[in-house]
Amino acid sequence: MSSPSKFILFALLASSGELAAKPNAQIDVWQRKGAPGVAARKDVKAVDLDALPAIEIRRPDIQYGGWFSYRGVPLQTVIDRYGAPPEADLALLHFANGMQVPYAFRDAALVKQLDVFVARGLREAPGAPFTTGTFPSISRPREGFVDVRPITFGANKVVVSGRVHPAVPKEAEPTFSPWTHVDSLTGIELVSSKAYYAQFDVDASADVRAGLRIFTETCQFCHGARGVGAAFGWDFVEPVPVYSYHSTKNLFYHVKYKPLDASARGLLMPALSHLSEQDATSVWRWLRAIATHPMPSYAP
Repeated sequence: MSSPSKFILFALLASSGELAAKPNAQIDVWQRKGAPGVAARKDVKAVDLDALPAIEIRRPDIQYGGWFSYRGVPLQTVIDRYGAPPEADLALLHFANGMQVPYAFRDAALVKQLDVFVARGLREAPGAPFTTGTFPSISRPREGFVDVRPITFGANKVVVSGRVHPAVPKEAEPTFSPWTHVDSLTGIELVSSKAYYAQFDVDASADVRAGLRIFTETCQFCHGARGVGAAFGWDFVEPVPVYSYHSTKNLFYHVKYKPLDASARGLLMPALSHLSEQDATSVWRWLRAIATHPMPSYAP
């Protein structure tokens, strides 16, 4: 295993005495409502992380590549403080960089397995003091054709120990995990999973449904359509439908490989080496369908 120092660039050190706590420790929690393309919220509540009972943990961090001590609260505590409505079974975790990661908060076994922790403080080394609201940035070197965007944290950091996410197939886990790309948690959107994903199900044909499956397994963490979903990468429909300027072959090369000068050219998506040419064709068909069919309203 490579040493953590190979993957982490600590821009600021806890011992420097220059780390100032960032004041905003609040996370908005809300329920979804409204038609597609409208980020409508209802019953918005600001949950103050510092008002919740803080605990200290020591655990591996998939992003930092080692063991660290943290002070903060379990993600489940934040959701419980809000009080989810009965129809909601999925929390869409919104991050400052635009990523959106679904979290099935009513699945007790999954909650225990993921053990997602929202940290407000970090102790970088045994005996060092906790710093509050400041977390070292991450800069990983390019390896092969993989292109990785540097990650900068705000007032909190989501800590996960493993690469597993239930939406990602096991064969894809070695090369892709949404947890490795997230930064600071800014919001939690509570939805009915069935109603939420129904918005993207616009064509019942088998080939389009195959593309939708790949979207939920790989693409949904960074991309959305018509303003619904993540905003880390391009919207698949607006302002220009992605299918209209990518052929199936071109799309395959785009998602599977990255040129060595990808970072300099602003090509920020990681290479998804687990996807086949047939997968890319299925995704293209779904991209065409989502751009040429009306999206259903969110209706739990």
